[in-house]
Formats: sequence, C-alpha cells, structure tokens
Amino acid sequence: MAATTADSDTIVKTKMGPQSAGHSQRPDVSMSIIVTAMNEEGNLEPTIESVVGAVGPRFNNYEIIIVDDGSQDRTFAIAERLAARNPRIRLQRNPRNMGLSYSYRKGIALATNEYTSWVAGNNIVPRDGLERIYDRIGERDMVISYVIRDVRGVMRRLVSRSFTVGMNLLFGLQLRYYTGPNVYRTAVAKQLKYTTRGSMFVPELLIRLLRSGQSYVEVGLQPLPRSSGATKTFRIRNVVDVTRSALGLFWELRVARKVTTPDSLVTDAEGVFSPAWSGAKSVGDELQKS
Repeated sequence: MAATTADSDTIVKTKMGPQSAGHSQRPDVSMSIIVTAMNEEGNLEPTIESVVGAVGPRFNNYEIIIVDDGSQDRTFAIAERLAARNPRIRLQRNPRNMGLSYSYRKGIALATNEYTSWVAGNNIVPRDGLERIYDRIGERDMVISYVIRDVRGVMRRLVSRSFTVGMNLLFGLQLRYYTGPNVYRTAVAKQLKYTTRGSMFVPELLIRLLRSGQSYVEVGLQPLPRSSGATKTFRIRNVVDVTRSALGLFWELRVARKVTTPDSLVTDAEGVFSPAWSGAKSVGDELQKS
C-alpha cells in the first residue's frame, strides 16, 4: 500500500516565523538535538536559530549538543558565543577532524534525554521542516525525513537517488531518504553497535534502529540551497568510504546474518511503518512482542 506523506500538513505564519498549526508544548517529552559542524562559520548560527525556534515552543526539556569536528575557521568560536547566550547548548570539540561518524556517535553518547534528533550544521533544513518533524514525535518510535523536491544539480540528484534505491535494495527497506534529519529513542541508539565511517553512519543508524524493532513515520521537508560554504559529502574519498562501508554493512546484516532481526516492513494506511516479524504485533502507537 502506498504511504501517505506529510506534504499536506497545515502551516501558518506568525510573527515568530512559520509554525505548524495547533502545536502546544509537551512537558512529557524531552529532546536532545545533535548539531554536527565542520568549517560552518557561515551556517552554524542560523542552523541553531532554526533548531531553537522549532524545539523551544514544543518541548520545555531540551538540550542542543554542538559537535565541532576540528573546524579551522570560526565555527567553534561562534558555538561558544551561542552557548554563552543559551544555557541549553552544550559543546563538544574534537581535537582534529575525526569525521561525521565519530562526531555523531559522540553526540549520541552525550545525549541525556528520551529522544535524540540530528541536524547537520549547514543551514539547509528550514525551521518549518524541523517543526513538521518535531510535531510527529511520539506517533511511532522514529521520525524520518525525506526531500519533497531536490533542487540540487542533475548529477547530485542522480547520485542521491541512486544511493537511496541501492540502499533499499541492499537492505530490503522502503525508505524515501537516508540522510536527512531524524528523531529516535536515545536509549535504543546508545545500545547499538556501529561499524561504518564518515557520512555512511547516518543511514547505518537508521538501518540498525529499524532492525532492532523500531517503528517509524516519514515526514517530507523542503531543503534550502546552501547559503555559505561547500558540501563535503561528494568528495572522492567520501564516496569511496561510503561505498566500502555500505558493502561491509550489507555483508554483516544480510549475508553473514550476525543480526537475526528480519528485514521486512509493513505499512498501514497512515503511511506509518512497523517492522514485521513472527510474534510481533502493533498495538496503537506501541510495538510489542508477544
């Protein structure tokens, strides 16, 4: 059955910017937001502004963990200034450039709240996109985002689409996108074992969370063009690392069968996916094993 999307979610304008209609602060939910950045002096501050604007009205209990990956520009100085103004911001500075996998995993290790969200510090995710993601927290274990319309160049779009199709084929999934912002249960992410390097960690995390039995809902968002700096994702070294890591993960999970959780997923009429395996059943918003 085809999944429905969040494209039709109602968005209203206020003096504070776009906000999802009908939201209210939820004292029952706590959030840790990891923001990874490397040489993002032109993007970090507006990224944090978007995150605070999206999470603040929704959750009273939240923290923002900025992980600076050995930046050579003013990124960390900007992070220090932001942390001085907002006591909810925590800082982690890598001694040198360690890569996205190391930085993201460090953020997960530092997270203290029930849910964790990841946002790249490149200022391409608009505030209203984050709002739509955070409004869906609690419907299922995870909220996974996808791109509504890719405005990048033809080659970038082709590579991105090929990656998504390839990952779905390799791991038997039905995700629309693997590398966008997401939300998941912190305790589950802390318990998992990770093996990949670089930017491949983002899809690896989603795959391992799904294989651990987590259910999810997908939310569409429209990214912004980069306003400063250049992407580091499509460098030759990164492409080689991603390819090697993806094949290694495929061997571990699908060939060597080191993890016994099945791969098949089912979807309901609301576009919400749950892992399907013998002895499991979906009960409301909870997934329980019989």
